[in-house]
Amino acid sequence: SAGMARRSFVTSPSTSNRICKPLPAPALSRSPTSSPELAVKFYKDSGHWEDALRLTQEYLPHKLQQIQDEYENYLATTSGGGDDIMAPAKTWEANGDYSRAIEAYLKMTVMQTTDYALLEEVWYKALELALKFVPMKAGSVGNTVAERLAEISRYESAGEAYLSIERYKECIDMFIAGDKWDRARVVAREHAPQFEQRVENEYVESLKKRGKAEELANVDVIAGLDLLANRGQWSKCLQTAENEGREVLNKYVALHAAQLLQDAQPIQALGVFTQYGTSENPANYNLYRRMCNDLFLTESFSSLTAYKTWAALRDVLASLVEKMPQNKEFNSLLQCAHLLAVRTSAAGHKQLFEIGVKAAVALLRYTNYIVPDKAFYEAGIACRGVNWNNMAFVFLNRFLDICDAIEDGSTDMLDHSDFSDTDIPYDIVLPEDFSIPEEDREEAKEWVLAVSMDQRVQQVLNTDERGCYEGSLLNVHNNVTSPMCILTGYPVLRGEVVFKNTSSVANKDDWNVYVMARKVSHSVECQDVLAYLQHSTGAPANPSYSFA
Repeated sequence: SAGMARRSFVTSPSTSNRICKPLPAPALSRSPTSSPELAVKFYKDSGHWEDALRLTQEYLPHKLQQIQDEYENYLATTSGGGDDIMAPAKTWEANGDYSRAIEAYLKMTVMQTTDYALLEEVWYKALELALKFVPMKAGSVGNTVAERLAEISRYESAGEAYLSIERYKECIDMFIAGDKWDRARVVAREHAPQFEQRVENEYVESLKKRGKAEELANVDVIAGLDLLANRGQWSKCLQTAENEGREVLNKYVALHAAQLLQDAQPIQALGVFTQYGTSENPANYNLYRRMCNDLFLTESFSSLTAYKTWAALRDVLASLVEKMPQNKEFNSLLQCAHLLAVRTSAAGHKQLFEIGVKAAVALLRYTNYIVPDKAFYEAGIACRGVNWNNMAFVFLNRFLDICDAIEDGSTDMLDHSDFSDTDIPYDIVLPEDFSIPEEDREEAKEWVLAVSMDQRVQQVLNTDERGCYEGSLLNVHNNVTSPMCILTGYPVLRGEVVFKNTSSVANKDDWNVYVMARKVSHSVECQDVLAYLQHSTGAPANPSYSFA
């Protein structure tokens, strides 16, 4: 039974050695019976009370109570050591006076010794005697012993003491204090099931406080993952979350990405989504918007070295759009990332310059989603690079107007007349600060001022056979929208390449130039663009010229 759940009391050799050997009593040199009173006095005076009590019990039993009382008075007026207390306790125990023995054992405290192992042994002896011979005292003795053991941080032993007197709540408390969780669980399960949940809750809190994230995850997965996340152990957090299903993983992927974005690390946030995927949960939409915006602000629109970033963003957004194909915003952001991938893949390949410029120009269709000053600057610089100076003049002039608007903090003074017959939006969102360095802004301003004096340059956009701005999908004269080239973003008017399984098309001339450049240059970036188009449109894995 629980009442008998206690440790056996075994006097250790170290304890036995503490009991002093009898001193030679001169009065007993021949026979103790000759003068027992003198011998007892000798032992008392020399502090050897155990011998005094032993001798009294053997030769002067009628005086035993008197000597015991004298001994107690002695203890009350001195700070006697452990041996002093053990001596009469053992005598009373031997005489069957268990109540007195218990009291004597309990007189041993930290005032007499700092040997905690001895104290534990002595106190447990008192409890054992109470449980076995004086059950009426077992409760109070058990409480005293348990409290004292707790005071010297012997929590497991204190728990066992409480268990022996069926104080289950206190027992569980001690096991918890001593980090003996399995023992606490057993007691709760077998004796106090009302405390089972409390044990588990406290175990979880203990693991949290001590930072035992992996152990915590074995008990409470979410709590463990939260702890890993709070400690910045994201690799372990996401690795563990992967085993808990998509919903749990999505939560911690979003938390990690949010932390990275807060720390101005959008490329790293993109890497998290690349590795672990996206979620169509609307709660994540702002994360995707923030990541795209930060990348548009910080990454190059024209350098080959930026290709990996735009390709990764394209793939992440493509996976998101697959889950919600009707979402206009993320379809538009996907198109931005794709055009930037095409634009940067063309960098360094002379035969692809014009395709890269078209992609930069087509990107202006999405200036309500991307950074407008940067988009117009990049389009203007790209057009200037291939001597499309009329377009360069219009776009860079627009860039400078937007810079003025950023400085003023308002778009009210923007003149939209140059774009009235285009699909380039007016409703742009101004960034908080310039996204183009001052040196580049000044250079663009000087160029615009210079060419404004050149009669050969006109402030007009190039038009096509429709009589419309060549980059516009919308024919403003008849309100007909042309299909978009999947490579450049320009409208496809004739000479199209049609791809199986979709309604996607490409301008044949641009497609052939791009395919040939990839074959000649063995460009990894161009091959990746074509692989993406193959996946999304059914374009051939190894495309060739189209003569259709």
